[in-house]
Amino acid sequence: MNFVEEILLKNRPETKQKTRVEALFHDLKKRITSRRDVEVICFTIEHVVVPTNESLKNIPNDDREFAESVVNAWLRTKGEAGLREVINIWDDLGLHGCLAAERTEIVKRFGALHNYLSKLVKREDLDIILTAFCQEYERRVAQKRKGRAGRGVESAATCILNFYDIKTSSGPEHFTAALEIDRWVRTSDRWHIGISCKRTLRERWKQAYTTDLGLLDRHKIKYIWYLITYDRDLSDDKITEMGSHRVVFYLPDDSERYVTASQHPGMKDYVKPMTSFVKDLRKEL
Repeated sequence: MNFVEEILLKNRPETKQKTRVEALFHDLKKRITSRRDVEVICFTIEHVVVPTNESLKNIPNDDREFAESVVNAWLRTKGEAGLREVINIWDDLGLHGCLAAERTEIVKRFGALHNYLSKLVKREDLDIILTAFCQEYERRVAQKRKGRAGRGVESAATCILNFYDIKTSSGPEHFTAALEIDRWVRTSDRWHIGISCKRTLRERWKQAYTTDLGLLDRHKIKYIWYLITYDRDLSDDKITEMGSHRVVFYLPDDSERYVTASQHPGMKDYVKPMTSFVKDLRKEL
């Protein structure tokens, strides 16, 4: 194992990465006790780890350019009436495009590994190795998938604002509350409106607003606007609780939830039709 230690650690600067590599080496040292073990780990690196790393490079972080062109064409055709579909289109295009790339890569790598191993190992060992490969591939791809999910809706908000030539700004200075805001827009009176596009507000909805109105005042946050396409889980309690703390919901014009809330004296000030989003925002600029 001395040559392995030299390869991994020689001349490596003292960093957190070196600490992790040292931990990996000591773990391997306990497990590699024979020539066969060395052969297995070399095979794994050459035929599993390196190909998986190459596959990840071929899977897009997002489908932004393609999705942006489709969304812009949709908005040119439908205008503000198309805002409802924009969020869904953006999310669906990114999801389907990236999943197709994931599928292409695993089929290619799985086939190559299967062809190579089928000449070397027994059938039951082949099944075990290929299953382990698929599990590791999915684990690595899932990590990348998490990042895409967050960037997707944020990009949708950016695309909408860019299409209508609405300038965004950096967030309020020193504002550290964990609000899930995609973009900030500065108003004519130098306050801020936070804007976020979401399919739904089902999970973690309590992170989507703050009850500290003093905090909002100190950082000059005028409103938080949410564009939501699936609003069936948007209860009366959510609307009134969040609405009383400067949140405004932009909902599909024809949704039952919007129609009901817009006619209710306790909720009507907190919901607006999605088609009025751009017009309302321009009034604030």
